[in-house]
Amino acid sequence: MRLRPMLDALYPPRANIATPTDDTIVCRCEELTAGDIRKAAAIGQPGPNQLKAYTRAGMGPCQGRQCGYTVAHILAQEQGRTVAEVGFYRIRPPLKPVTLAELATLNIDEQ
Repeated sequence: MRLRPMLDALYPPRANIATPTDDTIVCRCEELTAGDIRKAAAIGQPGPNQLKAYTRAGMGPCQGRQCGYTVAHILAQEQGRTVAEVGFYRIRPPLKPVTLAELATLNIDEQ
């Protein structure tokens, strides 16, 4: 962790990383673009979880791990609020997918 400040200073993210153009795919799992997210954000003032219901962004195999941050930033930008006010997707189990092989080799008697 001692190197983290230096890496952050040397390689900051691009300023526009969280504000992609309308044709940029944001949710790869559901093939949704930033324009799709912006259109859904125009319906009232939905939070990330309501937007998930409208568009399915964050419902794919990654469960929003890839798109959640960008979706929250797009919502905040469209609504004129901060990302902290908009929030992020609600965490739902399982927090990390478990393979069937891992379940099959689980030793239940180890307790």
